[in-house]
Amino acid sequence: MPKERRSSIQRKLTFVILTTSLLGLSLACLCSEIYERGSFRGAITSQLTALAGTLGANATASLAFSDKQSAVDILKALSAEPHVVTGCLYDKKEQFFAAYQRSGTTDQCSEVLAQREEARFGSDSVAVCRPISLGSEQVGWIAITSDLGALQAKIRRYTQISVVVIIISMLATFLVSSRLIQLIIKPVVELAETADRVTRQEDYALRGAVQSDDEIGALVQAFNKMLDRIQERDAALQTSNSQLETRVADRTRQLQSEIDDRLLAEETLSEERRMLRALIDNVPDFMYVKDARSCFVVANASLAKSMGVTSPADLLGKTDFDFYPKRLANQYYDDEQLVIRKKKALFEHEEESTDSDGKRIALLTTKVPLFDRGGQVIGIAGVGRDITERQRVEREMQRAKEAAEAASKAKSEFLANMSHEIRTPLNGVMGMTDLALDTELTPEQREYLETVKSSSDALLTVINDILDFSKIEAGKIDLESVDFNLRDSLESTLKTVAIRADEKGLELLCEVAPEVPEVVCGDSTRLRQVVINLVGNAIKFTDSGEIAVRVQMKAREASECELQFTVADTGVGIPEEKRELIFAPFSQADTSTTRKYGGTGLGLTISTRLVEMMGGKIWVESEVGRGSQFHFTARLGLTDAKEIKVGSIAPPELLRGSRVLIVDDNRTNRRILEGMLNRWEMISVSVEEGQQALDALSGARAVGQSFALILTDMHMPKMDGFTLVEQIRKRPELATATIMMLTSAGHRGDAARCQELGVAAYLLKPIRQSELREAIARVLGAHAENGAIPLVTRYSLHDGRDPAASLRVLLAEDNPVNQRLAVRLLEKRGHHVVVAGNGAEALAAMDKQDFDLVFMDVQMPEMDGLEATAVIRGKEKITGKHQPIIALTAHAMKGDREKCISGGMDGYLTKPIRPQELDDVLEDYMGRRAGSALAAELVEPRK
Repeated sequence: MPKERRSSIQRKLTFVILTTSLLGLSLACLCSEIYERGSFRGAITSQLTALAGTLGANATASLAFSDKQSAVDILKALSAEPHVVTGCLYDKKEQFFAAYQRSGTTDQCSEVLAQREEARFGSDSVAVCRPISLGSEQVGWIAITSDLGALQAKIRRYTQISVVVIIISMLATFLVSSRLIQLIIKPVVELAETADRVTRQEDYALRGAVQSDDEIGALVQAFNKMLDRIQERDAALQTSNSQLETRVADRTRQLQSEIDDRLLAEETLSEERRMLRALIDNVPDFMYVKDARSCFVVANASLAKSMGVTSPADLLGKTDFDFYPKRLANQYYDDEQLVIRKKKALFEHEEESTDSDGKRIALLTTKVPLFDRGGQVIGIAGVGRDITERQRVEREMQRAKEAAEAASKAKSEFLANMSHEIRTPLNGVMGMTDLALDTELTPEQREYLETVKSSSDALLTVINDILDFSKIEAGKIDLESVDFNLRDSLESTLKTVAIRADEKGLELLCEVAPEVPEVVCGDSTRLRQVVINLVGNAIKFTDSGEIAVRVQMKAREASECELQFTVADTGVGIPEEKRELIFAPFSQADTSTTRKYGGTGLGLTISTRLVEMMGGKIWVESEVGRGSQFHFTARLGLTDAKEIKVGSIAPPELLRGSRVLIVDDNRTNRRILEGMLNRWEMISVSVEEGQQALDALSGARAVGQSFALILTDMHMPKMDGFTLVEQIRKRPELATATIMMLTSAGHRGDAARCQELGVAAYLLKPIRQSELREAIARVLGAHAENGAIPLVTRYSLHDGRDPAASLRVLLAEDNPVNQRLAVRLLEKRGHHVVVAGNGAEALAAMDKQDFDLVFMDVQMPEMDGLEATAVIRGKEKITGKHQPIIALTAHAMKGDREKCISGGMDGYLTKPIRPQELDDVLEDYMGRRAGSALAAELVEPRK
């Protein structure tokens, strides 16, 4: 092995190449010899097998007839094959029969038959044995033995040739590899010489020459990179050595600076400690630190003074047992040990203590655990504050608060009583005036009563404003959160001011954007109050033009939406300097004694507060002489409830595809009607005056697309609604369309003239969407009765109920005026009323007969409404029935509604009774009764 290590790379590579070549050639020659040997053995086996088959067939007769001589003659034919040694025949009993033997050989017949193999090779011979058959009968055996002399001679020749080939190949390999090895050896030798020069000369600038891209080239490149790194490191080392002294000097200066900084920091820290100590000692609160045994480690001057010692140092190492009574010291110790065990702070804990004079004081204490680096509690830090004076002030404030609450309660009770006492007689005045106006009156009487009605309305507005403002100021108003139909609520609200707008010749419009949800959740009553205030002001300050109410979607979230309401008018406008003032209480744009417009100046203030309670804001845009736009936003909840509908809903097949002609001089109103009709898949055409309507009717008839319905406004320039209808009736070819009249205000005699002209419906604007749809369905689907269609009005839409809708109502009311008013209102709506003067009479009446609905006054002599309701609910626990009871009261303060509901009542109606609110209560009850009946019908078939 040492000798191989000293050999050159060239010798090693030559040795490897020659050894590999020799091994390869040897394996090739060996494989060829094995192949030749196998091929020869196969060939001689086939030859002997064929020869044995031929001789066996020829010797069949000899064996069959035991003719040994003929058998010997047949076997002599083997003498023609020089390599055959013996040929033997055996009979069927395997006994020797005849044989042929080459001269000079021994007898081998017995050995061949004993083996019974088709081909058996020996060291120098091969034997083949085959059976001989005659037909299907075996008659004997034949065995032939041949020597392998030819095979052995052939193998000797092949071996000689292989040796010669190997020698020649090795010589050629040696000659070729000696030259080719230089391709590898030369770069390595050069690299070694370069490395030796670098070592001897220490010249790291030398580089090896890269002569190829193979592994040797990569080795040279790696060697060069190594020299680069050594050269760079050597240069860096030289540079570092040259800069070492400079760096040592710089580091020395840095260390000196750090030492100076540390000294300064220690001085600063010492100063801060002195300041902190001064701060702790001058803080009036008690500050201290205790160890795990509750011994003082740190304390401030305030605590030392309170404990009766001269210096905080007098407390160090001592416990509370050295200064306080045992009861207090035990309490402090238990609290501190609890903080240590649980490792949780004790915040703002009130505890009893004593001062240096032994007087009782109250402390507000905070104690927190102190941890070491291992997370173990080593003590507590505490801060205590003397709250004795604060507790005294709080007790005085509590007494003052109770006195203020008592005064507020007295004020609230006064407001409630005032509301009741004012609303009760006003209810009779307004209600009876409404009833009287519905009777036959002389012009003078009607003028007097309308004056009474307008005055009472104005008085009620003032009272409501003052009471609402008082409730808002006292925080007595809470918003409800119930589902309601926004569009129906707005339309019904505008109905109440439609007559006032018509009296001044104003168009009152309402437009709700399509993306605004139909049903929302919120306080519909307060929302209507804001709209009424804004629309009322718009009517007051507008002499001509229109007032438009618009609702748009401002933002929408998963559970709520923000809507923007706009009330625009074409009135006098508001000066810029007055725009903020009008939202202040009791303020108006014109405050002079000669002002043209009246009012309390509370409407916008109340609206502002209500809008803020609904999560919105209110603002105004105005220009003097060109009108104003009041905007406000409100956040309302979204609901999955089904659409809230009023009255019966027309099936869509009665409306879909019907052609409608709209005649109205106001473009906005036409657009609103078109939107409603398109939503019901009706085909609408709009014109702005009567002559255009006549032309449109004639043109539609000429092309075979007549109109099924005409919606016409009553008040239009040039040709009003009645004149248009008269012109249509004069032309029979145009009179096939059904006509509906829309007006801003109804006047006596209008209904009679509509019936005279054959108008199918007469409705008040702004028209409610549900009412318009139901009215259209009725007039389009109605059948003629005696040649005329019954007139549909806003009253007939509500009064056209099923006879089963008539209710048996019990009215419990002690005031005679209110009794007559409520009875008249209910009977006018088709209901049967029984009156009781107090709660006891109401119970007696209910024992005699059943009632569908009970209106129960809250304040009555002998037995009030709440007591009577409690008795009724007590009986229902036995009977299992439920009597609907509606509270009827003049109390409208915060908590009155909740008090009635908690007392067992199902609803709440305030005095003065407003017809619309009464209708809402009745319709709500009718809707729930219809739902119960439907549920019963659905359950019955299942049984």
